[in-house]
This record gives sequence, C-alpha cells and structure tokens, in this order.
Amino acid sequence: MRRSTTIPTTDRPRPVSEQRPIIRNLKEVEEFEAVPLAERMRADTVYELINMGAAHDPERAVIHYLLKADPDETPQTLSYGAYLTKVRQAANLFHRLLAGEGKEDGVIGVLLPMVPENYITLAAGPTAGILCPVNWALSAEAIANVMKAAKVRVLVALGPCPEFGIWESAQKVAELVPSIEHLIQVQGPGGVQDSEIDFNALIDAEPGDALTFERAVDAETTAIYCPTGGTTGAPKLARLAHGGIAYKCHVYSWYLGHGPGDVVFAGTPLFHSGGIVNRSISPMSQGMTNVILSPHGFREKNTYKNYWKLVEKYRATELIAVPTALSALLSQPVDGDISSLGHYSNTGSAGLPAAVGRAVEEKFGVRMLSNYGLTENTASAAIPPRHGEPRYGSSGIRLPYTQIKAVKVDAGGKYEGDCPDGEVGVIAIKGPGVVEGYVDETLNRDLFFPDGWLNTGDLGRFDEDGFIWITGRLKDLIIRGGNNIDSRVIDETLQDHEAVELAAAVGKPDTYAGELPIAYVQLKPGAQATSEDIRLYAREHIPERGAAPAEIHIIEKMPLTEVGKIFKPPLRRDAAEKAFAEALAPLSMLGAGVDIAVADDATRGTLATIRLTGDVDDAAVSQAEEIMAAYTMSHKIVRAR
Repeated sequence: MRRSTTIPTTDRPRPVSEQRPIIRNLKEVEEFEAVPLAERMRADTVYELINMGAAHDPERAVIHYLLKADPDETPQTLSYGAYLTKVRQAANLFHRLLAGEGKEDGVIGVLLPMVPENYITLAAGPTAGILCPVNWALSAEAIANVMKAAKVRVLVALGPCPEFGIWESAQKVAELVPSIEHLIQVQGPGGVQDSEIDFNALIDAEPGDALTFERAVDAETTAIYCPTGGTTGAPKLARLAHGGIAYKCHVYSWYLGHGPGDVVFAGTPLFHSGGIVNRSISPMSQGMTNVILSPHGFREKNTYKNYWKLVEKYRATELIAVPTALSALLSQPVDGDISSLGHYSNTGSAGLPAAVGRAVEEKFGVRMLSNYGLTENTASAAIPPRHGEPRYGSSGIRLPYTQIKAVKVDAGGKYEGDCPDGEVGVIAIKGPGVVEGYVDETLNRDLFFPDGWLNTGDLGRFDEDGFIWITGRLKDLIIRGGNNIDSRVIDETLQDHEAVELAAAVGKPDTYAGELPIAYVQLKPGAQATSEDIRLYAREHIPERGAAPAEIHIIEKMPLTEVGKIFKPPLRRDAAEKAFAEALAPLSMLGAGVDIAVADDATRGTLATIRLTGDVDDAAVSQAEEIMAAYTMSHKIVRAR
C-alpha cells in the first residue's frame, strides 16, 4: 500500500502523559537540558526499567516469537505480566545459584540466539548479578577466552537442535573455564528437553510474584559485561552500568518518540550493545511490543522476502533494519500495507550511505536517522533530530545530557586541544552513558582523555550547527555488516603461515556489508605461496568465519613506519581504489576511462576523487554518481579537460 512520503513536523497523537519533546536542533537539546537529568529519570536499574514498561499494560504482548519470519506462522506470545513473572523467577534462580562468596557480582554467561529466554535472561541476569552475553558463532576456544576473563559462574546456552551447534560449544566452554559451576540449557527449535538442566523447568520451580532476595543495586552498579573491540581478538569487556542503560532508555524515548503501543521487529543480536540497549531493554522499558522474526534474527533468509507482509500483520510502527539490510529492502516490492509505520526510525552498526537514506525516505516515507555510538558509551551518542533536518551522511547531533567534541592528539595519542568546527579530530564523549572502564583495568590506560572524556578512537568533525560527521577510525576495526572484526586476529593468523613475512588486514568498501576484510601479505625471501593458498589457510584458522579475508593480495614490500611498524593507511586507500575500480568498470561501455585517487582530506577525512577521461557525456557522469552514492566514503567526480 503506497502512502504519503511527506515527513510530518509533529508526532502521532498520544495521551499527554506519553507525549515526547520536539527536538529539531542543538538549541532545543540545550533547552531540554534546563531540567536536570535526575528530575526526568523514572528508573535507575534494569529491573526498574522492566517494571516501568510492564506497568503500562500487563496484558500487552512484550514478545511475539516466530521461527521462520513467516507471516502465516502462529507466534508464541508472551505478555508483559507473564514476562515479568519469568524475569523474577529467573533472577531468583540465578541468585540462588550464585549465593555465597561473590554473590554480589556473580557473572551469568549467555550463549543464546534470538529466543524469548534470551530476553528473560537479559533482565534477570543484571538483577541477580552481572550478565555476560557472548557471540555464540565464535569458536568454543574464543568464547572460553571471553568467559574466563569475565569469571562466568553460570552459563545459559541453547540446547542441541538441528539449526545450531551452540550446545556443543557450550559443553566445551564449560570444560575450558574453571569458574563455571552451572550449565543451564534452553530447549532449541526442534530440540529435546533435558528436564534436569532445562531453563524453563528450573525457573518454574522458583517464586514469580516477587524477588526472594535483597541486593544493593544502584545506578553505578555494573549490569553487563559487554564484549567490544571486535568479535575476535583479546577479551575486552566493557562494564555497562545500570544507570547508563537507564539513561539511554529514557533518552531514546524522548528523542525518538517511542512509547506504549509501538511495535518493533527484533533481530539485532543480544551480545551487541545496540541489540541489548537500543533494541531490547529500551523498547521494553516503554511498554512496546517486540516481534522476534526468527532465532536467527535478521539473518533468517525469509526476513526481507516477507518483511512488508510482516509489517502489515503485526502493525509494526518502526522500520527496523541495519544500513546493509535497507539496501536489500529497497529492491523488494512493497507487497503489504505499511501504513502503520511511523515516519522516523533510527539505524546504526555501519554508516548509512546518503543515497540509501534518501531512497528509503522517498520510497517508504520513513526518515532513517543514522546514529553514532559505541559500546563504551552504552551505545548511541548522537542521532539526527527526528523533526529537524536529516543531513544524510551525518550522524546527527548529540543526545541530551551527552557532550561530544573533536580533539587534537599528538603522535602518541595524547590530548593536545579541542578542534574548531570543520576540523577532523578524534571524537571524545562525556556523559551518563560513558562506562567506568573495562573488566581488565590494564586496558583503561588509553580509554580516557583528561577530565573523564572517553577516547572513542573514531575520527570526525562538527559543522557549524553541531552535526557530527564520522570520517574514519584510529582503532583498527573492520566493520562487516555491523559486526566488529579486530584486524589483529587476521594479521596474527596470517603471519603464522610458513610463507608469510608480514601481513596486514584492512577493510575494503562494500555496498552491502559496509566493509569486507581483505589482507596484504609480504612473503618471506624465497617462499612460495599463492593468494588462494593463504586465503584458504586463513579460512581454516580464523575462529570466526566472517573475519576470514575475502581477498589476499601479495605485495613486494609492506609499507612501514620509521620505527618498523606496519603502516596501514596506504593499504586502506589501495583497498578503496580497488573497490571503486571494480564498481565503476561498467563505465567503459559508455566510452569513459576512470582514474581513481583516494587521499586524506582536511574536512572529509578520506576523499575519493573519480576522474573520468575520454569521451565523457552526462550519462557517464550520472552513472558514476549513482555508483559512488552507494558508498559511505566522501567522493567527487570530475571530467578530464
């Protein structure tokens, strides 16, 4: 069903008690901040947030759970009242298992896909102790590495079932991690229940009308150990506090207009800060309904084929999809009634190309607000104002009560001063969402600039209206489809190959995944190996399949710094030039030659200059512009004279 694509300047009607502020610009953020944050907060802990959401209507569905993203499925539905009962039961179970020495900070590890029990554990874990959700797709050894660092004592994992191998990993993890005392099984789709260790059987034996314990929990108490710094690499666990999570849940409702009765699709993994806070605890704190499309989340193959029919059936009020998925949706016919969708939604995990944002607004009548955030800030720090100018390509303006600036650093990364508007610097954040630090305190050394400003390691600039434009990263991550990959793991794995002298992995721009990991290698003198030999070696030895490099390029000499360290910027530029050359190759059919130069730019961070040569007409220029608009990197197209 086609609908108006005109974006309104006000929200949909709501009762006075549920109305949200209209914020269009930085000035209105500052006006909103005239009331102290403490006076606006109605909950300070995860348990209080869940109770706040359930109080709107205990009979409303908190979860509709599907197995195959099929609109003809009959969902498993859980009401807020029943959900809150199960949260109390699970918290009582966890506390009993953790009772004794260390009960105040006992850690519950989680290896679960998108199943209702994950949402129960998400609220119950921080109520009884500290939750540590981990990417179940990692190897057992990689998972164990994280859980050792967290000192996990209770592990909740999906049981044996046809579509997942999580239980086999969990059993191995339990053997590898000495601190694990209890292994609890959630029955998987098509799996068999083991009643002695079954999650639901165990919590059903616990009281559900109230918590059976008293535990000192306040805004500063750690709620979650959230893995960050990549899904591969050395364990880096950020301490997400109850207060930081509560602040974000409140600010999302104010800023994005969320409220009771809203219906959203749940597909972002709950081991990711965005999935934990933005897409789960926040909507539940507002009395919203989550439609779990499949245990595989948005990776279920039917998701985008059936997306619009699912919107129609469940009357979804928000268009939920990461930037890569939005591109897929644009190619799908709108074969359902989408009139229930609100005119605003936010997206993240990877940059939103301006062309995709404009196309979504034009085709679906939904303005996608591409946020900027990171785990160390309990997710988002900036979002475009829903009633203001979107400025596609930017990440919007800072959230209320959060401060952001760009700073100058020296060669060693030390703070030298603030950047003026328009100058690229390292993004620094200060506010109630910033974490205390990492579990391993030795990793905190470079986490903060003076006066408590978080060193994000990201590069960006601000325009004169306070909009932030992210231009790159100092930290060595590759973001593939929203998943962080620590390139060090690729580097180290490749250097274990007998023929490799030096290796360096970088991200290659990709219109679907955002970036693909590729690697450059320098062979040892006299060594013999092909790119394919090394690629297959990496695929076999890197713990996470998605981190295996898609391409291997053998080069004669690796670029090095004066002190002999691998210097990756020229490799990143080369990777981008390769990607753009491949994408622009069809221009030769129009008689155009293409010269590509990727270079640092004072205001845009990195700029791709596309020089069209030969017999170039307007059609060739338009096609080049259309191709490049699908990428997040800034570009300019010039005709050779």
